[in-house]
Amino acid sequence: MCTILLAWRCLDDAEFVLAANRDELVARPTAPPRRLSETPPVYGGQDLLAGGTWLAVTPDGRVAAVTNRRDETRDEVGRDPGRRSRGELPVALLRAPGGDAPEAMRRIRPADYNAFNVLVLDADHALVGHGAGADSIDIVELEPGAHVLCVHDVDDTVHAKEIRVRRCLGQALRGVRSTTQCVDAMTALLGDHTIDGGDARDAVCIHSDTYGTVSASLVVSAGHSVSYRHAAGRPCVSDFAEVRLS
Repeated sequence: MCTILLAWRCLDDAEFVLAANRDELVARPTAPPRRLSETPPVYGGQDLLAGGTWLAVTPDGRVAAVTNRRDETRDEVGRDPGRRSRGELPVALLRAPGGDAPEAMRRIRPADYNAFNVLVLDADHALVGHGAGADSIDIVELEPGAHVLCVHDVDDTVHAKEIRVRRCLGQALRGVRSTTQCVDAMTALLGDHTIDGGDARDAVCIHSDTYGTVSASLVVSAGHSVSYRHAAGRPCVSDFAEVRLS
């Protein structure tokens, strides 16, 4: 994932709504969402090159997702093949002993991985970890409300894309209390092509022949029910289909 939109504990009829675009090299081989773990059951798409995933979901409504992270020395497209794939993290966190994903996140050693942002989410916790080469992860606990995570810090206030997306999401969700309205607003924003400058990656929905938005996901957790939907292409032209969590 490289753009994650989140409404957490701010709706009347759901614990959270997550909508996200996966941005990747277009030629990188990928499998659609499937069962990635038997015990506990974990579902998500699969990167067929490194074997990991960008988003993992459990039937009881827990979610873990990872984005690339851009820093001063390397952009988010570059990868050090000598480091572990950040795509390992979502499933590993959801398979943590006792279901304690927050504690498992604290044990991550970022220096072992290419730079990443990782989100762990359930009805009670919303944590984002920033990892960029250090021995310990920087963890942010999110407050109820709307949040944006791209390739910098969560709810970043410095970079043009994050500033614009946060503003658009805040405007779209102003006064919204229902899941249906929230989903409609978020999926519309996933298809946005606005670019503030000359970098095509500043769009939410990126169109490029080499690197761009290749799929999208939508997860809604309400009560004891979770819905996971996947669009197998750019969300501006692709429909979302339900993923069976059984």
